Amino acid sequence: MDLSPDYEDSYLSKKASQYWHEDAKRNIVRLEQCARSSMQRAIASQGAFAILYGRNVKQYIKETEVILGRATEDNEVDIDLRKEGRANKISRRQALIKMEEDGSFFLKNIGKSSIFLNGKEVAAGHRLCLSSSTLIEISGMSFVFEMNHKSVRRYLVNVGKNSKEKYAKFECSPAGNQ
Repeated sequence: MDLSPDYEDSYLSKKASQYWHEDAKRNIVRLEQCARSSMQRAIASQGAFAILYGRNVKQYIKETEVILGRATEDNEVDIDLRKEGRANKISRRQALIKMEEDGSFFLKNIGKSSIFLNGKEVAAGHRLCLSSSTLIEISGMSFVFEMNHKSVRRYLVNVGKNSKEKYAKFECSPAGNQ
């Protein structure tokens, strides 16, 4: 007679592994939170709104509008994708990343090749919204777009203050005195 049947051991090991999996899940979530926090600090420390990074490229986006593409002697781009790898299929001016007035970002495909954002195709001439952790695929090269919401909000507040000051200095003349 077996005092410890196999089915009880499997039940106990399932119960024990349930807790192990929960601990592993918690650890993974904590690591992801630390990585995201570290990325946000890095973006803010560079005075940037966002970052675009791949295997070999890490470019902080400090302007409200940047051009991605393949730099040549005749053509300058803000982010040169040749640094990432084989860029012979990338247009000289492949994409535009722009921040809208509300602080949201979009990517417009201004090149000939298709671009994929999180697996969704952006055909030439079209645009799609970008959010943090967006995967951008261009001609077999992968990049991740991360934005820092605090830096964007700070910029928008400053732009709002500057435009209010500009309009405060403007005085309307009475209708009869033109």
